[in-house]
Amino acid sequence: MEEHHRKKGRFGLYAQSLLYLAVTVWSAVGAGQSPAAGDALAYLAPAGFGLIAWYSGYAALKRYRGGAWFVAGNVLLALAVLMLSVLYEGYRTANPNTMLGAGVVAAVATLAALPLFWRGHQRHRRWWRAVHGFAEFEPAAAISPEPAGPAANAPLLLYPPHSNWRLLWLMLFSATLYAPFLMYRIASDIAVLAGSHLNPRRCAWQMLIPLYNFNVFYRVARQAGRLAQAGGMALKLSPAALALMLVAATLANFAIPQFLFLLSCLLASIPWLVLNAWMNRLRTAQPAQWRAPPDRYTWRQRSVFLAGAPLIVLGLLGSKTEFAYFAAPALAAQQQVAGPGADYFLTIPDSQWRVVERGTLYPDTDIELVNRTSGEWVVVRISPSQQQSLDGFVDQRQALVAANWNDYEMQETRRFADGSDNIPMSLARYSYKGPLTSRDSPLLVATVLTPERVFEVVSHAGNLANASAAQLVESFRLAAGGNES
Repeated sequence: MEEHHRKKGRFGLYAQSLLYLAVTVWSAVGAGQSPAAGDALAYLAPAGFGLIAWYSGYAALKRYRGGAWFVAGNVLLALAVLMLSVLYEGYRTANPNTMLGAGVVAAVATLAALPLFWRGHQRHRRWWRAVHGFAEFEPAAAISPEPAGPAANAPLLLYPPHSNWRLLWLMLFSATLYAPFLMYRIASDIAVLAGSHLNPRRCAWQMLIPLYNFNVFYRVARQAGRLAQAGGMALKLSPAALALMLVAATLANFAIPQFLFLLSCLLASIPWLVLNAWMNRLRTAQPAQWRAPPDRYTWRQRSVFLAGAPLIVLGLLGSKTEFAYFAAPALAAQQQVAGPGADYFLTIPDSQWRVVERGTLYPDTDIELVNRTSGEWVVVRISPSQQQSLDGFVDQRQALVAANWNDYEMQETRRFADGSDNIPMSLARYSYKGPLTSRDSPLLVATVLTPERVFEVVSHAGNLANASAAQLVESFRLAAGGNES
């Protein structure tokens, strides 16, 4: 009967994993078709649901016995993921009420899920101890009533040597999140080997402090170097050079494109790999008892894998626009570009603009242009006029803006399109005036109405000195065929 319940519990975890996997695919498809598909944060929901599906399947493989506590914790965590995606949508549309409500629900759901996971883990531990023949509580006398000092020739208790290849995979696929945990291992072993009062926990959390973490890394590397010199080991790099390599790798992250995210992780891992090689030589230079089985990942290391994988997915998915920009051919200033039908043309104001593949920013576009330096973009849409007036199209766009921005300012001018005396054109500028900052403000919209079609040029204009989206929008000209349509 008990074996039947075990199998039933495993099947339940597998079913739960498949359910969240289906939700992941569904939310990823929705995020890819949303207006914010080019933003990494738009994929918060698929990354979160994918993480839940991943560790639920892994728990099934490992016969985890968290029971209903584990299932309930997953439900609350899924609710928190959903609310985070709603919070992002509120941020994108600059809606403070949506952001506040979704943020509160996400925080409450996360805090409520933590004790459920803890109770589930305690249930699993009790089951594991019972299966392996351990008593629920050890008698006080068996725990050693008096602390006994270590034997004179007892081997040191150290973490096992970690090959650099295994550590590299761990650093890459955890998006370097494993660095503080690695620092804890290194500092613990240095404290044992040197007999110093180095605090491993403090060193680990101090690695999360920007700038100060370089000092922590240097101090620990210096102590490792002194131990190596005392043992007669020759090191090819000094601790200072190792710390400078970490600084250089961190600064390189600001220059490397986002779609080369894994390359950034690789560069940041190199100083840690060198330091790990030093520690491996120190650990194997004397008899030692290992704290964990060698040549295998522990549960904590696997959990870091799980936490870092969504970050890699977010980084790669969110770099779609940047990758399309670098893959597109360069344009010269004053060069004219047009859509597939050559019904119009735009004049490139400077060489920072590039024409990216259609669908990179938004669906149903005729042409898309991106300026990575200023963060601006321009898209052109063509649709049937359906015998509507220019006022009707402008009112539709204004209603769409009002649905997303609760407080905005509109400035509009009208004239005939250049090269014609009977094609009306509207130039509208929408600026968000709410308490929060909208990343799409200001929004420029040029609407050109012909008897058969309407051309709409939508752009996010920057506020920097090198902003040139307004010039690109105003350069819109109808070709001979577009004018006659």
